[in-house]
Parts: sequence; structure tokens; C-alpha cells
Amino acid sequence: MDNEVEMNSHHEYGLLMSLALDNLLEEAEQTKLDAHLGRCARCRTQWSLWQSIAAALYAPPLTAPSPAFVQNFAQRLAAQERRRQVRLGVLLGALTLVMWSIGVAGVVFVIGALIYNQVGWFTETLHWLAYVWTAVSVIGGSLLALLGGVTEEPSAVGLLAGYVVLAGGVLLVWSRYLRRSLRMVEIV
Repeated sequence: MDNEVEMNSHHEYGLLMSLALDNLLEEAEQTKLDAHLGRCARCRTQWSLWQSIAAALYAPPLTAPSPAFVQNFAQRLAAQERRRQVRLGVLLGALTLVMWSIGVAGVVFVIGALIYNQVGWFTETLHWLAYVWTAVSVIGGSLLALLGGVTEEPSAVGLLAGYVVLAGGVLLVWSRYLRRSLRMVEIV
């Protein structure tokens, strides 16, 4: 029983020693710890050991690296970072190229499939365009022949010029009429 009380007492002083190392003891607790350390050789030994460990932990490093080493190390780190950035850029570029290639291949595939599936429509459209071109060519040729025939006769040229002047006059009168009729009526 006596041994257990002494063990709990040492545990309490161990906690006080830990707080003392961190400078967290109040004045009364510090006095109590100092008095116990004066009486107990076991706790004094432990306190001395803890103080030496704390001193070693909080001590500054014994040697500093040379400036050349620091500069060399910084350059190597910078070069390594640059290499990492280049590798990342190349990887992103390659991924972008692959994605674009897949996209273009997909579009080409879809367009090819649409054309293949719509061959009948495509050929019908080509035939229709050929008919339209033929019709436009025939009508255009006919109009050119008509114009050529009209310009050969002097009386037809006068008739054509009169028609153009008359049509221009009608358009002019019509546009003035539309302007007047579409003008907003002012409310007084």
C-alpha cells in the first residue's frame, strides 16, 4: 500500500516535471517540485535526464551547410522543378492531341456514316442540282439570245429603253406613295 502511494506521488511529480520543462508551472507548483527534488534522488535523476534531453532538442544545429552547397541544392531543385513542368506540359499536350484526334475521328466517322446511310438522298440531290443547273443554263441562254435579237433592231432598242424608263417611273411613284402612306400621323 505504501509503495502504491509513493508510485502515485512520483507520477504526480513526473507531470510537474513535464510542465516545468514547458515553463507552464505556477509558483506554488514550482516550489513543491523543488522541495521534492531536494528529497528524492530518483526524481532528481529523472529531472536531470529530462533537462539534458530538452536541451538537446531545443539546441540549434551544430553546423550549417556551406553557401556553395545551399546554392547548388537550390539550383538542382529549380532544375528538377523545370523538368517536372516540361514533363507535365508534354503530357498535357499529348493528351490534348489525343483528345482532338479522337474528336476529329469521331466527326469524320459520323459524317461518313451519314453519307453512307444517305447515299440515295445524296444522289437524288446531285441529280436535282444537275436539273436546276440545266434549267438555269437554258433560261440564261434564251435570255441572252433574246437580248441579242432585241439589240439588232433599232426600233426594238427604243421600245426596250422606253419600257425601262416607264418601269423606273412607276417604281418611283410607288415608293413615294408608300412613304406617304406609312408616315406616322401626328396627333394634335
